Amino acid sequence: MPGLKRLVYHLIHAGVLLGLVLGGLLAAGCTEDPKQKLTSQQAAFKTEMLRLMQQEAEIFMPILDNTDPAPKLQDNIDQQFAEAIKKGKPLYHDLAVLGPQATVLAWRSPDPDDLKKTYQGFIGQNYSKFSKLNPVYQDNKIASFEVYTQYGPGLGLCTPMRQGNTLKGVLCLGFDEDSLQKLRGITKQQMLEIDFNQ
Repeated sequence: MPGLKRLVYHLIHAGVLLGLVLGGLLAAGCTEDPKQKLTSQQAAFKTEMLRLMQQEAEIFMPILDNTDPAPKLQDNIDQQFAEAIKKGKPLYHDLAVLGPQATVLAWRSPDPDDLKKTYQGFIGQNYSKFSKLNPVYQDNKIASFEVYTQYGPGLGLCTPMRQGNTLKGVLCLGFDEDSLQKLRGITKQQMLEIDFNQ
């Protein structure tokens, strides 16, 4: 009889261990890496935007060293839009650079209805009270957010441009909601679900 009790005890113990192992596996499955949950369109968009932001930051960082960088920044952005249109691949995103105090230094946007048409954004406008930029200015993180403009709803994606511990400026890309869905197959919600900091 003691042998039977011992056998039952071992079976129960083994069952508890198996339950713990299975529970652990299920928990791991529930907390899988968010990157694996992205659709192929989201993953491609994230990769492209991170590459684009790095590329643009490398262009703008040296210009930000100038005493008055705004005119050269605007010239560079204007040239990027003009060259893209000339090549038949017009940019579908806004491109803006803000200074360390959240003042717009340079900005150009495409017309969502005709990407061959562009317009200059509001130079000198200050966004220091715009709380959606707090992750960028306060936490050194990339921020994506919904924004409402005089042209309608849009989406922003901003990243800090730092040299060591010094914030030299902030790079922002802007997207028209309809254009984003039409050209990239991504909805507003799908863009906002992407964590650009992972």
